[in-house]
Amino acid sequence: MNIPVKIKISLAVFILLGVIGLIALNYTGIFKLEIVTVNASVVEIDNSSFQLISGQSVIRQPLDSLANKLLKKNNIYKVNIDYELPNEIDIKINHFQPECFVLDRITETVYGLNDCGRVIPLENAEYSWNNPIFTSVAVGRIFDHCNDFRVCQVVTQLIELRNRNLELYRLIDEIDFGNSGYLKVSVDGLPYRLKVRSHNFLNDINRFVEFVSRFQPDLDGVRLMDLCFDDMIVCSKGYK
Repeated sequence: MNIPVKIKISLAVFILLGVIGLIALNYTGIFKLEIVTVNASVVEIDNSSFQLISGQSVIRQPLDSLANKLLKKNNIYKVNIDYELPNEIDIKINHFQPECFVLDRITETVYGLNDCGRVIPLENAEYSWNNPIFTSVAVGRIFDHCNDFRVCQVVTQLIELRNRNLELYRLIDEIDFGNSGYLKVSVDGLPYRLKVRSHNFLNDINRFVEFVSRFQPDLDGVRLMDLCFDDMIVCSKGYK
């Protein structure tokens, strides 16, 4: 198979530029490390905690060993290290993205929950307030699971709901864990709450959507819709 001359030349130029780029990264002073940031704060390059080498190329720094060293510390659970060319390394420690929020019923402090249902602080987190918030929950220790095992059950199902139906996920405002036998879900724009089961959260929510969209029932005055029974839905008036 004959390759056109123009393509051969283009490939040769592309390879040459790649080689020149690698040489520049490794052996010239253009990409030598000058700035190190940790959670957006600049730190000294020669700080013994990071074992980085001042004046050496950013891509020749011992980043793997640095990450392993940091993860061995008791209070560090996640480390992200990125190159910011030409001369910066950005380190993010315990930088989580919460899947939802939880309001500690004791301290009234808001925390995040990751995809495993572990409690995470919000100081360095990237988040959107479109995520639901859990209430009436005792949080416990940071980076540990909440005392209520149902929290993990619901987080897993919420992620699945978000993947299937993002609009419905964003409509869920609050999930109240105040009763040990069921949950109460507040949906944006609805004057009533949904009573659902933690282990069957996703199915109960889907049953609610099907019930309302298919039958279009008259829900005037309803304050609570009970979805905890497989074969019926009970609508109650007069209380929340």
